[in-house]
Amino acid sequence: MRVTNKMMNNNLLMNLNRGMERLERINNQLGTKKKVNLPSDDPVKAGVIMRTNSSIRETEQFIRNLDAAASWLDATDVVLQDVMSVIHRARELAVAGASTHLDDSARKALADEVAQLHGNLLQLANSTHGGRYIFAGQHTDTQPFSGGEVDEDSIGDVVFLGGIVLSDEELSIDFEIGAGVTMGVNVIDYDPKDGEKVFQPLFKALQKLYGELKGQGNPDVPLGELDAALDNVLSKVSEVGGKQNRVQLANARLGDLRLNLTKILSEEQDLDYAEAIMELKMEEFAYRTALAVGARIIQPSLVDFLR
Repeated sequence: MRVTNKMMNNNLLMNLNRGMERLERINNQLGTKKKVNLPSDDPVKAGVIMRTNSSIRETEQFIRNLDAAASWLDATDVVLQDVMSVIHRARELAVAGASTHLDDSARKALADEVAQLHGNLLQLANSTHGGRYIFAGQHTDTQPFSGGEVDEDSIGDVVFLGGIVLSDEELSIDFEIGAGVTMGVNVIDYDPKDGEKVFQPLFKALQKLYGELKGQGNPDVPLGELDAALDNVLSKVSEVGGKQNRVQLANARLGDLRLNLTKILSEEQDLDYAEAIMELKMEEFAYRTALAVGARIIQPSLVDFLR
């Protein structure tokens, strides 16, 4: 095969360009700290990196959902603990009011404290978390309980959300804590058939106790109603506690998963600086060698001697 000067020059330029491309690739890797910057650099690794990045973002979103769920559950637990304190104090007042040795002024003092407990309970029932009502289902911008005005002889009825009837879809506030896994975090205080389940029985018990203490003679102490309300609140506290434990376990599991995915991403994407710098020096040496060889290849031709 006949080799001409043009062929040698073209081959030289082609090899020099390839060397420059390799140098540019390594310099780009050192600048971005990543082994793969374009899908064309390594299509297989690029696919793994994209899928791993997507999994990490999904896991981080689930962790944020769990943090929000834990915050809501903690706020609910605090309120329910205060509600149990109200019930215990109401029960003490009911027992004290059943005594036949109390005069009218003592009964009035007990009744006044029951009225305060009722007001405190109404405030707890309308508790908010982050500007949203805790016990209003999905109507978190609407005050759930209203009414309960106290007059001289009785306490008015308390109405839940203006007496509207909610559907099942409007009750639960759900957070997605895993792929296709949701968990309701609010205490559902309402049943479309039977009405309020947590606060309303307690409101009625305090209402009855107040009326009896304001009446004459030995009051009909609603201890049974108070005990039933306490059992109901205890069941809700147990439910909230179980959900808190579930959230903690899920949070720990997702934290471990995120750490594992981050490790996989680092192995596939992060640059080994020692290896990259060594490769850069090798490519620089090869490029300089190619330049030196090229200078010797481009020799004077016969045309130069014919001038």
